[in-house]
Amino acid sequence: MKLLLSKEVNLLSNQELSSLCEYLNAEYRKGNPLVSDHEFDFVYMKALSEIDPNHSLFTLPQETSAVTAKNRVKHPAPMLSTEKAYETAQLESFIVRCEKAAAQMGLNPSDLQFKVKAKLDGIAGRITANGEQLVTRGDGQFGTDITKLIHSGLRIIGSSSVAGVGEVVVPLDYFEQNLSAHFSHPRNFIAGLASSDNFNEHAEKALKDGAIHLVLYKDMPQITVNSAELLENLDALVQETKITSNYMLDGTIIEVANDELKLFMGSSSSNHFWQIALKSVGEVAQSSVKEIVWQVGKSGRLSPVINIEPVELSGAVISKVTAHHAGYIVEHGLGKGALMSLKRSGFVIPQHIRTEVKVNPDLPSECPCCATPVVWRKNTFGVDTHLFCESDNCSAQSVTKIIHFFQSVQADLFGMKSVEKLVASDYVCVEQILLMNEEAYMAVGFGAGQARNFVAEIQRLKSEPLRDNLLLASLGISKLGKGDSKKLLARYRINELGDIKPCQIEEIAGFGRIKANSIAKALVEQSETLTFLLNQNFNIQHTMDQVSAPAPAKGDEGLLNGINIVFTGTMSRPRAELIADATSKNACVQAKVNKKTNILCCGEKVGKTKTDAATKLGVEIITEQEYWDRY
Repeated sequence: MKLLLSKEVNLLSNQELSSLCEYLNAEYRKGNPLVSDHEFDFVYMKALSEIDPNHSLFTLPQETSAVTAKNRVKHPAPMLSTEKAYETAQLESFIVRCEKAAAQMGLNPSDLQFKVKAKLDGIAGRITANGEQLVTRGDGQFGTDITKLIHSGLRIIGSSSVAGVGEVVVPLDYFEQNLSAHFSHPRNFIAGLASSDNFNEHAEKALKDGAIHLVLYKDMPQITVNSAELLENLDALVQETKITSNYMLDGTIIEVANDELKLFMGSSSSNHFWQIALKSVGEVAQSSVKEIVWQVGKSGRLSPVINIEPVELSGAVISKVTAHHAGYIVEHGLGKGALMSLKRSGFVIPQHIRTEVKVNPDLPSECPCCATPVVWRKNTFGVDTHLFCESDNCSAQSVTKIIHFFQSVQADLFGMKSVEKLVASDYVCVEQILLMNEEAYMAVGFGAGQARNFVAEIQRLKSEPLRDNLLLASLGISKLGKGDSKKLLARYRINELGDIKPCQIEEIAGFGRIKANSIAKALVEQSETLTFLLNQNFNIQHTMDQVSAPAPAKGDEGLLNGINIVFTGTMSRPRAELIADATSKNACVQAKVNKKTNILCCGEKVGKTKTDAATKLGVEIITEQEYWDRY
């Protein structure tokens, strides 16, 4: 890696850049930064975002420390990331989404309130009631136990009488006075503190001085405004959150104030729908295209990377921009000599906005890796969109497939350079690699220590709990990522998918006929690989074992069609589960009883106000058990 660090970024190959960024990130998370924050973010990560905006460093929550079996703890509920917004239009769309959800619940959208607070730049963590345990967010499902900080002097800002989530940070004034001469960034210091088994003198002093804080999100200073006030005074609100915080910030958090609306809106597998993080908006610049380089993905699809004349944009020099696909290149007239406008949203990802001067694109006729003639494939509208290499012996496809597998199941060590080395030695599929021993790795050219680490990481992967949807998503089947895998596995166990029929998939909400046919065909094609993986004795955590009700079938969706329902009282199941079930069956879940309400579903300890209102308005009142029996 020292050799790669000595090279200019624009002289690194795509594989070298990817491996170097992963290495720098791992060292940074250990509290051992090898380059400055600015250089990592605006030189290395900037270059990586241009060639591969879907790299796991951008799409997955990052572990605070190395992912090993040591101290890993499963969260009782996923700790999700926050959706990002870089432009006012994105914030406006978020507000519209919240207002629509409010209307569906029977609330007046004009009464909707939003909380505005600072987004802290530290280490996210979950603390149990009374501060008995503190765990980092990690990958959202598993985190690292850092309870040692509580025992060593960590100060909790907010009430810890109940479980909560927050950010481990150090006050800026303390950092400037005591730590800035030794650490480049407050987050670097916190990362090292959290990942170290033994505290250094600076860490011990900071803990003794009460300068390491866990700031609980629920108790942070916040401003409550309506949507009109939010948009009209956005700049002033953002500035006020900065003034009221003595910690390093990473933007501004905006979220719905109504707790029942939060439950109603829910979340995806990665972030909440009721919350958004407002980040800085990038500048716009123009540059001419030098050339277009084509990369080969795991499915054989060719993706274009646009090399441009270097241009300074938002404090960094941009030389590459990612295009979407071959059809995009043709549509926008991109090629050598074209003049384009671009921006950097959030000071990270350069994006093509429009082509000022178009040219006739020069598209490849063969795969840049194996020289197999490429073919066009159409999108769902019948338009030529993607170029594909259909060779079964393309090494670039083997590399990306293997990397995708290990990233999906959240395994370390199998980066670009390592996998390229394995593929060059004819280890071209995951099945071969999972069976390798230390001698096999050493025969490829890895050192004895590296070989031991590879084998140990595979053993860790097999022994630690592995969610079935991650294993299914690792197959790389189009349209079957982590989210849709979870929907499918809520109805069928993973060992039942080898011969699943399209009609079985189509019965599940969210799967149309075309999508179901495509997934069923791919599962048959991958049945041998899936069977092999299931025979490797992974410690699989099955989705069906973790949900109390199967994924709704399409035939069940309309059971509450047109019904306005209110849930009240203490239920035997989480309120969010009832709301999600009713919503999946086309009900409109309301926060309170009004003249539009059809059903009031009651648990225990129901307030008299709601039942009286329901009786007065002629609303049907049912018990929770009656709800489940009926619907």
